[in-house]
Amino acid sequence: MKSNSTKTTAANLEARFDAGKDVSDYFDFSRPVVWGGARRGAGRKKLGKVRKQVMLTETVAEKIARVAARKKQSFSATVEAACAALR
Repeated sequence: MKSNSTKTTAANLEARFDAGKDVSDYFDFSRPVVWGGARRGAGRKKLGKVRKQVMLTETVAEKIARVAARKKQSFSATVEAACAALR
């Protein structure tokens, strides 16, 4: 057990550390702090969609972009709606 004169406190922590003395009695090493890592439920939620690449002519891409702008929806949503109408 350390006496009060050699015990590390918040008031003398920096001075003791700068002097090269042992300050490990001030810290609790029994439970180390671990930051980061995966958390359950974190991140983007799945949309249930699959990424595909489709080659379109510039004319068709421009038409789809105009329709998407008129309907105030994304390019992908417009293409998906047009494909769903084909059923």
